[in-house]
Amino acid sequence: MLNTQHLITFKALVETGSFTKTAKLLGLTQPAVSQHIQKLERELGEPLLIRHGRTTDMTPAGEVLLQHITELEACYQDFITSWQSHLEQSHFEGKSDEMFKAIKSA
Repeated sequence: MLNTQHLITFKALVETGSFTKTAKLLGLTQPAVSQHIQKLERELGEPLLIRHGRTTDMTPAGEVLLQHITELEACYQDFITSWQSHLEQSHFEGKSDEMFKAIKSA
């Protein structure tokens, strides 16, 4: 299973285009950012980035991974929305049960 923090690091690196900026953004060291990317590449068996000194470009594998990260984020957001709706509904049903019991006992 891929490490969520490594996925966050990869996405941030793609967005900033810089290991230094990514490290600063995520509160990591530059070597930690490099290590996260190396671990992802090792786990997936393909290079995700082409390094050009201080900048990077995504490989086709990196583009596929970024697309899936985006889809995972959307799926997670859908879950949060659904869960909040569930909690609100449960809260409402609990209140209506309390009101029904109060009316019945009066």
